[in-house]
Amino acid sequence: MPVASPVAPPSSRPESVHVRIGGRWIAGQALSRRTAPTGAREILISHHGHLVWVDQDQVRTP
Repeated sequence: MPVASPVAPPSSRPESVHVRIGGRWIAGQALSRRTAPTGAREILISHHGHLVWVDQDQVRTP
């Protein structure tokens, strides 16, 4: 069973970011960061109420 990775506490103010999904950049809010069990650095993104962990390489600041 995979071990849960530590998650940085959410920031008091979400950061506006662009996320690359399916070859397109969409707007979102970065809420938290973590290192996945595989070692990949991930960012928790909120987009219209949906939450998803995204590889850090797929996120940029506008």
